Amino acid sequence: MAQTAPDSDEQNQPELAEQVESQPDTTIVVTGSYIRGQREDGAQPVDVFGQEELEARGIDSPLEFIKSLPSVGPVLGDSNQYGAGQSQGVGSINLRSLGRERTLVLFNGRRFATEPGDGAADTNLIPLFALDRIEVLKDGAASTYGSDAIAGVANFVTRRDFTGLEVAGDWEFVDGSDDNYRVSALAGFDIGTANLMIGAGWQHRSELPTTARDFTQVPYADNPTGWSFLSNPGLYAPLAVIPGVGVTTVGLGVDGNQVDACESLGGIEGAFPRPGATPLPVCRYSYIPFVNLIEEEDRYQVYGQFTADLSEKVAFTAEALYSHTELKELGYSPSYPITQGPNGPGSASAFTVPASNPGYAAYLEQTFAPGTPPRLFTPVLSSIVLFRPFALGGNPLDPRGAGQGQAINDAWRVSASFDIELSDALSLQTSGTYINSSRTAFSNDVVSDRLQRALNGFGGDNCTGSTAGANGCLYFNPFINSAPGNPALGLTNPAYVPGNENSLEVIDYFTRPSGTEATEEQYIADAVFSGEASLFGRTLGYAFGGQYRKTDFATDPLNRFSDPQAYPCAIDGDRSCLDDPNDTNFPVGAFTFLGQYPRARLSQDVYALFGEAQMELFDGFELTGAIRYEDYGGLVGSTVNPKLSARWQVTDFLALRGSVGDTFRGPLPADLGTAGVSAVAGIDVLGGAYKATDTVGNPALSPETAFTYNIGAIVEAGGFNFSVDYWTYEFEGRFTTLPVQAIAANVAPGGLDGTQLADCSSPFVDYVVFAGGTCTQGTTIGNDISRIQTQTVNGPDVTTSGLDFSLNYRTDLGPVRVNAGANATYTLEYKFSDFEFNGLQFSQGYDAAGFSNYDREPGTVSQWRASGYVNFQVDPVSVTWSSNYIGGVDDNRCEGLEFCAQTPEFGGTNFGREVDSFFVHDLFATIDLNFAGVEAELQAGVENVFDTDPPAARLEYSYDPFIGTAKGRTFKIGTKVRF
Repeated sequence: MAQTAPDSDEQNQPELAEQVESQPDTTIVVTGSYIRGQREDGAQPVDVFGQEELEARGIDSPLEFIKSLPSVGPVLGDSNQYGAGQSQGVGSINLRSLGRERTLVLFNGRRFATEPGDGAADTNLIPLFALDRIEVLKDGAASTYGSDAIAGVANFVTRRDFTGLEVAGDWEFVDGSDDNYRVSALAGFDIGTANLMIGAGWQHRSELPTTARDFTQVPYADNPTGWSFLSNPGLYAPLAVIPGVGVTTVGLGVDGNQVDACESLGGIEGAFPRPGATPLPVCRYSYIPFVNLIEEEDRYQVYGQFTADLSEKVAFTAEALYSHTELKELGYSPSYPITQGPNGPGSASAFTVPASNPGYAAYLEQTFAPGTPPRLFTPVLSSIVLFRPFALGGNPLDPRGAGQGQAINDAWRVSASFDIELSDALSLQTSGTYINSSRTAFSNDVVSDRLQRALNGFGGDNCTGSTAGANGCLYFNPFINSAPGNPALGLTNPAYVPGNENSLEVIDYFTRPSGTEATEEQYIADAVFSGEASLFGRTLGYAFGGQYRKTDFATDPLNRFSDPQAYPCAIDGDRSCLDDPNDTNFPVGAFTFLGQYPRARLSQDVYALFGEAQMELFDGFELTGAIRYEDYGGLVGSTVNPKLSARWQVTDFLALRGSVGDTFRGPLPADLGTAGVSAVAGIDVLGGAYKATDTVGNPALSPETAFTYNIGAIVEAGGFNFSVDYWTYEFEGRFTTLPVQAIAANVAPGGLDGTQLADCSSPFVDYVVFAGGTCTQGTTIGNDISRIQTQTVNGPDVTTSGLDFSLNYRTDLGPVRVNAGANATYTLEYKFSDFEFNGLQFSQGYDAAGFSNYDREPGTVSQWRASGYVNFQVDPVSVTWSSNYIGGVDDNRCEGLEFCAQTPEFGGTNFGREVDSFFVHDLFATIDLNFAGVEAELQAGVENVFDTDPPAARLEYSYDPFIGTAKGRTFKIGTKVRF
């Protein structure tokens, strides 16, 4: 679908393709080479997408463009919180499904801002309003650009010599939300031989709750994912004083059971199985109604660009970009499940509620029938067997009852370059780039010590004295009788007792943000010589130069609760949980579910030298060679990577091309650091129960490498252009983390719901922390896993290959200009070898192509991805029909099983066993008007014309956000005015 760029007779910057008005029969420079005079249909597979094409298709963000590329796999930006992980609000590009960190993103030919610490560019920060075109190189390019270009390159190129004023805006109507909209302004001025361009833009996305889409509200019997037995109403074991016996347990029951609070609030009464014991009664609840499909998001960008001819031989370019993204009302589960209490890891019976708690009397009356032991004897307290602080009754801190979080991204990027013509045949470009990206992100979690204090009546920041519920001390009522209803579903709670509500003050006391502040600074200096020489009667084009990159990365816990140095154990001020008081990499920490974030200060210096040469060896046959040396120092060392490309114009209408090379990616500072990062993951063999994961870096990492080759053909005749390419990547030492799913499966084998016994003799036990700190054979079960520890390593070998197809056609049908195109990618294979590390086999090899890969890398890999469009133009009207197709996949977790999942109350379910294909169509039209010299473009369109729902998948939201979209049919109107 790439639009062929106009030719150019201009001499342009060697590392980017400047698209300008030009004379015919000349060539342009495209991404992939520093040598001048390259062509778009050259030896390497490069697609160029011009501004006019993007506008004709109604593309209004880098994310929408990236999602339309068949060569791209799963990307962040439109995915829900379960797909985005800790990167909500971040956009990405993921060529060949090799990982977003393996596609190098350039902005005007130089590196762009990355999310701090992970090496992946945040494409959401790119100012689309200032762009002239986008170039995508679908081939390994580390020999030219260095690390991170292992899968390919995306180069976002801004306009040049722009004059005038352009104001644009559009509004997208999204059913179930407050709609999305954007505005931008771009101004350009000529100042003598210089040009100044400045612009600003604002994009707003409104919250889209899950309750606005019926396909997310799937019964537990069909899709148990997204449901939890750790709920509220919870399971309690009351203790009472029995005359002549003393204090003892007198019962077991689900809170509010006598008035059926569970099912009235949208839950399911059921039984949680235990090996060799009576199942426990539970109230299962779905947290999906409380969270969002799309979060409210605001993004701001300011861009300035200055170009000047300082003399006939010296040109100067400077540019500055500031981008800001904020998601201030992230919606999470009302509260997280409890994986540890005030005594450390372990959730069962971790907390107690005294009989003096204001909700206790109502709890006894509603849960146990008159005449039963809990009602007959003097109550003392209740042990909380299974629960979470907020579930079906919602979290009072949020109007919809959701848990809360935030993510805020900021980026500064400043770059300047001099283009110096040293002679008629030699030029020099020197440039310097400074990038500062920062991210503050958190979600609220419960501080276990403070929760127990509040249950006992000693909650609140102003609590003084020793009397519960007095002198500023507050109770927290954990029972369901505190909640008026389910605010997300609009259901009334029959167990609600007016006056038993919790104060926001006490909830705020034990709820604290768990998160981090991370900053990354990059300093990049480049020097590139390029020129021509005569050799054997033919012209030799060449380029050579060097690059220096310095990266400083810093991360800090958001508060003392997130800081393992300040709060290492479950009780404030305690350090007895540490084997070594000075070792706080992965302590127990303050929170009941989320982990902590140790401070880190990491730095990396990289030096590179590179060279390229190109010659037409005989008429029509062009050969290009490139080589790069990059030195990381320390244990990482250096790498040398060559590449050879060729193009042969066989006939006037047929050209053959090919490339072969060795590409690489170096480790990031965070990959090499020993400080850990904590997260959570739903563990398949534990029935999807979420467990904490702790990941450390590895100072002994070696660069990952990949042998790549591409063979293709181009057929061009008249207005018809067709190309096909076969591509292969063969990885060695691919960076990855030890798979937590495999660790859990080896420690707790042979089960699906976490009730299976743990194998305490397994060598994988060394990677697991159990509730209570020990594993007892025959007693400890899978659900006793509290934390899983993993590490960044050079992982298994990977081979992936496939075919790219591209078709374009242009013609005139009388007054109607027709422009049609289609792109498609077919992934033939994506094979992983056995994963072995330190003598242990973590997993067997597999082919990921055509599978969802929900619990393994690289994520969803649809074998077929395609897009196409047809555009009709009759001045002043343009109409475009676009289509996007993503092939279906099989859920890999179902292989060899009769059922994909078990539900204790309803048996087996195969919901989402096969995830169907997703095929959507868009219609977009524009009309150009001219009023007294003012040009106006009116725009209108429909996305997802047939209102196609995404196919079902056994995930939390019951669909795969990397295959389908939840927005449904949307309508868009907009305008662009040029003065």
